[in-house]
Parts: sequence; C-alpha cells; structure tokens
Amino acid sequence: MTDSDLKEHRQFIMNAEQSIRMANKEVMNPIVGQLSEDKVVYIAVEVAKRRAAYIEATLKLGQHGVQGPHQPTGSELRELRLEYEESRNGFDAFMTAIERGYVDLPSKK
Repeated sequence: MTDSDLKEHRQFIMNAEQSIRMANKEVMNPIVGQLSEDKVVYIAVEVAKRRAAYIEATLKLGQHGVQGPHQPTGSELRELRLEYEESRNGFDAFMTAIERGYVDLPSKK
C-alpha cells in the first residue's frame, strides 16, 4: 500500500467513524435525555442489586438443614443470573455510549 493509499484509507475510516458517531448520537441522545451522574449511579446500584440477589441465592446452595433456608433450584439461579447479566450488559452498553460521545454530557455550571 502506498503512502497515498494509506492516507486515503485512514481518511475513509475517520470519516466513517465520525458518521457513525453522529448517527448514534442522533438516535440515542433523545432516549437518554438529560444525563447526570445520579442517573449513571442509579443504574449501577440496580445492577449491583441484581448481582447481590444472584450471589445470595448461590450462597444458599452451601447451607443445609431441616429448618434451613430454601435451596434455590437451577431455574431460579438461571433466572437471577440472566437478570444480572442482562442488566450488566445494558449498563456496559450505556457506558460505552457515554464514552464514545453518543450522548451529551451534562453542562458544567
């Protein structure tokens, strides 16, 4: 590849990335609305609650006894895991959108 070809290639990639960023921003910004640190933290806490519920159920597997707590079934664990993983994946996608500039950051006062 010649220097000219390489430069043209890089310019194409840069233009495509800019167009993709603008398209994502156009679509996502209205959905996210006014972004705030509180909004991000609230979502993180909700993900943490789902993670905790999954871990709590998993820990019950190690407990036993006639009067002991309910042993979770495989389907109960699966449901909790899926809720946690999907919420975590959603949060990751949200953070990626912020990092890539797809949503407007709060204005500094």
